[in-house]
Amino acid sequence: MLTRQKLEDFILFLKKKQWEVFGTQKLNGALTIDSIKNPEDLKLESGLPFFSFKRFFVPEKETLFEYKNQNLKIDLLSKKDVAIFGINLLDLKAVLLYDQVFEKDPYYQARRRHILIVGHSLIPDLPQNIFEQTFEEDILEHLSFDIFLASLNNPTQPPLRLRGGEEGLEYAVFTGSPLGQKILNEFGYKDYINIQFSGPVREGKLDERMLKLKDKLENKHNQKIWDELGKRCIECGKCTIVCPTCFCFRIDDQAELGPASGQKAEQNSSYGTRQRCWDSCYWQEFSEVAGGASPSAGGEGQGYKFLKNTAERIHFWYFHKFARLPDEFNFMGCVGCRRCAAVCPVGIDIAEVLKSIENS
Repeated sequence: MLTRQKLEDFILFLKKKQWEVFGTQKLNGALTIDSIKNPEDLKLESGLPFFSFKRFFVPEKETLFEYKNQNLKIDLLSKKDVAIFGINLLDLKAVLLYDQVFEKDPYYQARRRHILIVGHSLIPDLPQNIFEQTFEEDILEHLSFDIFLASLNNPTQPPLRLRGGEEGLEYAVFTGSPLGQKILNEFGYKDYINIQFSGPVREGKLDERMLKLKDKLENKHNQKIWDELGKRCIECGKCTIVCPTCFCFRIDDQAELGPASGQKAEQNSSYGTRQRCWDSCYWQEFSEVAGGASPSAGGEGQGYKFLKNTAERIHFWYFHKFARLPDEFNFMGCVGCRRCAAVCPVGIDIAEVLKSIENS
C-alpha cells in the first residue's frame, strides 16, 4: 500500500523530473486546483472543486498557429509535462468525453500525451452519484487515467468498494496506462494493479436513464418545459464555464497589415495568429451565421441566428448533452457534478430539469 508520506515523496520525485504538478488544495476553506508547491498541501477528499480540471485538457485560450508573410508556425512539440493529482471519479468521466471528441485533434493530442492523470476514489457527496460497483470490473476499466489512488478506510481490507469519507493514510494503487506504470517504476514503487482499459461504455449494457432521456428529448418534446426555463434563464453562460463536459469553442483570428514589431515603416508585412477560445451556446453570438435572413425580422442581408430565443438556447444545451452526445458516443455529456446548479444565478437545477423531462 502507498502511504501518505510515500505519496508526498512521489510528488517531489515528479517535481525533480521537471513535471509541473497541480492538485486539489484548500484555500480559504474551499477546495481548489492549484500548483503544488509543498506536497503536504495536496488534499484528497470527497469535496468537489468549484472548477473542474477542464482547463488542463481544453485551455480557455490556445494559439493554433502564427504566421508572418508566407511563413506559418505551428508548435505541437514544446508541451510541458503536467501531473494532475486529485481528479475525482466524476471529472474522470469528463476526460473520457474529451478523449472521444478531440480524438483526431492534433493540438489536444499533443497536450494529452504530456498529462499524467492521478485520480482518487473519494466520491463527492452528491445524491445523484452514489457508486457501489467494484473497482476493476465496473468502473476503473471504463475510465481514462494513468494512476488511481484508492483510499483505504481500513488498511487491512482490500479496496473492493468505492467509498466517500476523509483523506486516508494509505492507498491501494492502480495503473491504467503504460505511462502510469513507467513513472511508478522509475519512482521505485511496484505494488500496483494494472487495469486494462475496456472502452468508455460497459459492453452490452447502455445506461437505462440515458436511453430514457434520449427518447424523451427526441420523440416526446415538451415545449412547456423550455418556455418556462426560457423565462428564468438570463443567458449568462456560467453553467457552461464550470461544466466539465462543455467543450464548445470559437476561433479568433487576429490579423495585421503593416510593419511588424521592430521593423522599419517601409518594410510592410502581414502577420497574425489564430486562437481557439472557450465559447457558450447561451451567448447570442454563438448561434449567429453570416448571410441569410433573420427569422424574426424576415429581412434580407441580416445575420441569421439558428437559436432565436432563450428557450431554444437552453433546449439546445440539454439536447446536446442528453441526445446528440449519446447518439455519437453512447454515453451522456453530463457527469452529474451539478456545478451548473451551484453557479446559476436564477436557481435552475439540472437534476430538477431532468426529472421534468423524464416525467413529461
